[in-house]
Amino acid sequence: MMLIALHPETCFVHNANAKQDLIKSIRLLTSTPISQMKAFYVEKLGLSLAYEKEDKEITFVAGKSTITFIKIDSTLGDPWYHFAFNIPENKLRKARAWQLEKTDLIPTPKRARDPNFPDDVRHFRNWNAHSIFFWDPAGNLLEYIARHDLKNSSSGAFTSRDILNVSEIAFVVDDQHKESEILHQKLALDVYPKDSSFWWAMGDQNGLLLCIPKRIWGENTDQPKRFDVFKTEATVIGEKDEEYKFSNFPYLVNMIKNEV
Repeated sequence: MMLIALHPETCFVHNANAKQDLIKSIRLLTSTPISQMKAFYVEKLGLSLAYEKEDKEITFVAGKSTITFIKIDSTLGDPWYHFAFNIPENKLRKARAWQLEKTDLIPTPKRARDPNFPDDVRHFRNWNAHSIFFWDPAGNLLEYIARHDLKNSSSGAFTSRDILNVSEIAFVVDDQHKESEILHQKLALDVYPKDSSFWWAMGDQNGLLLCIPKRIWGENTDQPKRFDVFKTEATVIGEKDEEYKFSNFPYLVNMIKNEV
């Protein structure tokens, strides 16, 4: 599998701090018409359009990151993914109200709720974060996550400008710890949090590569979905120039060394 390079229109100047925008781009497949994806990401979420090639490919700018969808025929499957956006740590409630004007939110199981927030907000206690989840037209599981340990609070109403970067991309695997250990060895990514004994989230709060099982999501909804394996590519900023292809999965991570 070859890495498909970003188009020049979507390239960014590298930051002197390698951990401030770890995930530069993700490239995903979709069987949903590009026109529908454009309507959702541009018209509903307010992201900028960086590149479009008829009904074959489209790239959006999400803060410091880009998201590309490549169209495939529905006979080849219906790919769907999970990825998350960092938002200002103080704007989860405002983001919730803003998104509810555009889509429904996915209910949160009781075990993951915070009594100080609405019931559809998910509390990640060990990450000191709150988030909301929703679907895009292709069935991708999207998330706004407010990480309270980040110093990124801002004033004013929530707008699309508060979608700061892609902060998570999930890779569906058979053995979470094994694949996470390889990401550590190959790309020098640390487990998150650093004191965690269970390895599955690799990187830091500005960008996490998640190794997740083929679990059910939305088990408390009318339309639960099981994660599955689909071709996934990510470009990240890290400590070295390195390309890593998962041995048993159609995944590729291209790490680019930050130039100070």
